[in-house]
Order: sequence, then C-alpha cells, then structure tokens
Amino acid sequence: MKKTIQPRMKPQQARSRQTREDILQATAHLLNRKPFGEVSTNHIAKKTGISIGTLYKYYPNKDAVLADLSLMYMQRDAELFGRIFEDASRKRQKNDILVSNLVDALMSVHRDDAQVRGVVYQNLERLGLLGSAQSATRSIQAKGAASIPGLNPILTWVAISAINAAVHSTSQLPKTFQQWDFVRALAETILHNLLNTRG
Repeated sequence: MKKTIQPRMKPQQARSRQTREDILQATAHLLNRKPFGEVSTNHIAKKTGISIGTLYKYYPNKDAVLADLSLMYMQRDAELFGRIFEDASRKRQKNDILVSNLVDALMSVHRDDAQVRGVVYQNLERLGLLGSAQSATRSIQAKGAASIPGLNPILTWVAISAINAAVHSTSQLPKTFQQWDFVRALAETILHNLLNTRG
C-alpha cells in the first residue's frame, strides 16, 4: 500500500477500533449513495458523528479511508468464503449445497454494497492494492483446494474471477436491467463445471 494512504494509527483499544469501524461504515454508506468525487472527509466525519480532527487522527485523507475500507472487504470476503469451503469439507456436503452456498454469498456481498464495491474495484490499481486483492483471491482459492481434494487451482482462479465479474457487473446496472436469475444460473453452471473437473 502507498505510504500516503496508510492509516495514521492502528487502533488498539476497543473504543478506537469501534471509531475506525464507524468511519468505514459511514464511508460505505455514503459511497453507496454518491459518487466518490462527491464524498469528502467532512461528509465522512459528519456521517460518523465525529469531528474532522478526530477523523484525521485515524486517516490522513479520503484515499486512506477508501484503502482501509477496501482491505476490510477483502478480509471479510476471504473469511466468508473460507468458512463456506471449510463447512463443506467438515460436513461432507454435496456439491449442490456447496454451489448454492457459494452463489448466495457472492450475490449477497455484491448486492448489499453494490456501489461502494464498484468504487473499490475501480480504485484498486490507483491505490496500489492489486497485490492485496490477488492475495485475498488466492486465500479463497487455497481454502477451496484444501477443502475439496483435486480442485484445480488455475480453474478455481478463473471460476472465481468470472463469477465476481458477472455478479459485480450486474450490480452496477440500473435495477430495471439487473437479471439476477441469469447471473445465478451462470454462477451455478461455472461452479458445477469446476467441481466436475477435479483430478
């Protein structure tokens, strides 16, 4: 991550961690309703309910807030999909259940924060976070490979990338053009093909 967008402090106490979380949630709320260029640090501070001075104790600028928000999403996604793969392995779930759980999760994370995730993805390269995004995807891929013997890592990467692209692209369309049944069927087909090409 670029030095100019690193957080000023890493919260150690519960109250400071909560303030950081509040800042990130307020930023996500604003970015789900307004373009990135129309959201300022003053808007974020006001939405969070803190002074601009307090915000600057945590983040030097708006890009630093967006970078930390991006990393938070990556961590949450990796943990969510890791749990799904681990549950499938532990419970010896059938492929249909695993596929359904994966598709539900993919669609949920994008639909809940469609606009802010668009901002995140559009700014990954500018913020120097492409490596972090690839690491998060590799973490999901590794969990899948560990939980499902014989899962091809290259095909897993392609499958995850293709589904992410389809779900995210659909989430960015006006609601009248969003065809979620089509996206679900596409994601299920990709995952079924992936699971059937093991070994």
